[in-house]
Amino acid sequence: MKTKRLTHTVLFISMAALIPTTYAQDDKIGKTVMEEKNAAVKAGSLTAVIADSASFSTLSKALKATGLDATLGQKDEFTVFAPTDEAFAKLPTDTLTKLMLPENKEKLRMLLLYHVVAGRMIAAELISGDVKTVNGEKLKIGVSADKIEVNGEKVFSADVIATNGVVHSIGKVLVPKSLDEFVGLKQ
Repeated sequence: MKTKRLTHTVLFISMAALIPTTYAQDDKIGKTVMEEKNAAVKAGSLTAVIADSASFSTLSKALKATGLDATLGQKDEFTVFAPTDEAFAKLPTDTLTKLMLPENKEKLRMLLLYHVVAGRMIAAELISGDVKTVNGEKLKIGVSADKIEVNGEKVFSADVIATNGVVHSIGKVLVPKSLDEFVGLKQ
């Protein structure tokens, strides 16, 4: 009888010793899985989608210069009407150079935010009319059977989906009225 009780006691102690190890291993696995999920979410953010595209290197640099890359890399959802490198190339060279200077950071920020709308709006959800941008000014959206336009500029690549929004490519840098006076930006 004592042998049987001793065997049960040893078995119970052995099992008790294994349980924390099992939980610790599960906890490590859980952290690894969560870290992988977080990495996957970050990899697919608007910032990552823009940075990974060969067409948006100038936009990506401008976002970094203003700190907006961090904003577009978070969980809040946005729709970005993204000017391509070709669109930025249409600006006078001096204008882009001036915008990238630290003393013009706020002007560049306002210009970029004019291309961003709060919330995710895929092409099928866009309707004709005005939409308020994150900088507080309005864009005019035009939707017809065969095209979408933003301030008269055709969207040529729509619905590039990110984890926290959508990107629509445009071939022109849109200029808000508040920046009309900035050299080279007047439309």
